[in-house]
Amino acid sequence: MALHVKQTGTPERPSIVFLHGIGTSGWMWEKQVAAFPDFHCLIVDLPGHGRSNHAPWESLANTADEIAALIQMRATNGRAHVVGLSLGGYVGLVLLERHEKVVERAVVSGVTAAPMPNRSLLPVQLWLTSAFMKRRWVLNAQARSLNVPPEMKSAFIEGVQAMSMEAYRRIWEEAAEFELPAALRHVSTPTLIVAGGRESKVILDAVDEIPKLMPRAEGRLAPGFGHGWNIEAPELFSAMVRAWITGTPLPTALQSTRRSDISA
Repeated sequence: MALHVKQTGTPERPSIVFLHGIGTSGWMWEKQVAAFPDFHCLIVDLPGHGRSNHAPWESLANTADEIAALIQMRATNGRAHVVGLSLGGYVGLVLLERHEKVVERAVVSGVTAAPMPNRSLLPVQLWLTSAFMKRRWVLNAQARSLNVPPEMKSAFIEGVQAMSMEAYRRIWEEAAEFELPAALRHVSTPTLIVAGGRESKVILDAVDEIPKLMPRAEGRLAPGFGHGWNIEAPELFSAMVRAWITGTPLPTALQSTRRSDISA
């Protein structure tokens, strides 16, 4: 089933595919898209989300296959840079594993490299989420905790309300058990692994671990920011993406190693 895709920028210029996090949709890339008028941007609503909420979520592998087909059909010369955060980051990693040839360069933010701790509690957490997640007061609290700016709050709330709860459950179950595909050790696509400095330990660990497996991967941290740091620090995030995909030096505000005061 076809996914909803918004196209912006300059046709026939190099393409960038933006892949959003769970519970959101293409709206979360609004600031980044505005920063790339000189590129051809494809902003995807993933299965079960936004205007693709009619499409059932099957798996990371199936979604990666769909993104590969999209790139071959709609990206310039059938290849694209790929930028993914959270769920979009996992899709990006599996895309590299299964369809490396369609990816020019990749930016992956906010992912894990090993199964999540305490995942035995996931069924209870998912039940509570199903019961309360779409209530307005919960959504307002989530928007505050994620530092969603006022002008994007309505899009955030509408995105969560449009999301398929079946997709939400299946995605979390898969993400909780995610392990780095061993085949990534053979992937030579330049890949930047990043996270906000205030992320959970399991995500911060992945910034160190994934580049050890992938021959052309690097890790960076954005001090002081959380999971959705493309919204918290849009200029820094966009500058990082532009530098990585053009092969120029990354912003000095990013840190290449973990430090004890990273969240200060």
